[in-house]
Amino acid sequence: MKRNRSKNKSLLKSFFSYRVPAWILMFMFLSFVIFYFLGRSQALHSEANKAFSMVKYIKEVNEEVFLNIGIQEVETQTNNTKIPWTNIGVPLTEKKALIILNYDAKLGIKNSVKVKSIGIKSYNIEIPRYEVIGISLDTKKPYELYDSTGELLSSSTADIDTGKLVTQSLTDEQQKKYLKQYSSQIDDSAKNYYKSLFKSVDSKIKLTFTFER
Repeated sequence: MKRNRSKNKSLLKSFFSYRVPAWILMFMFLSFVIFYFLGRSQALHSEANKAFSMVKYIKEVNEEVFLNIGIQEVETQTNNTKIPWTNIGVPLTEKKALIILNYDAKLGIKNSVKVKSIGIKSYNIEIPRYEVIGISLDTKKPYELYDSTGELLSSSTADIDTGKLVTQSLTDEQQKKYLKQYSSQIDDSAKNYYKSLFKSVDSKIKLTFTFER
């Protein structure tokens, strides 16, 4: 028994007295550092490849679309090289692009209507000013470059940015002309919508309408 104890003590003593060569310690340390930074790099790379989204705002709306119109428009734009420090174009340097746009415009209201009782089962519907609710390019053929020409010395003239031209053509301001052009059709659609809505509650209800212009 005593021999076993003394043997164990000698083993422990020899184990703790064993010296690890410096190069092994250095190798282990360097391996740890390398694996640590490799793992860190992969984690950062994974984070960088993730897509992030942020909700900027949430807003309750009372939109109603009364008219959808399919529109095809022809847009043209020209560029030319200017004389330095002036707005004067150099002759024969003009470039011209002509595109055909295909899109849908949704016309209606963005604010709630006001319902006012004017008698027994009689109501007046006050409809707010019409607005452009939304615009969407045609999914199959949104636009096409119909023609692109350049004059004799136009090689130095900047090419026309057709994407920018499309964007400028699709602003709400550009579409407001259709609100005026189709106002009577929007009126009829609004009347039919609210008549159907109220008739589903009581077929004897009578409605009158006023429109904000």
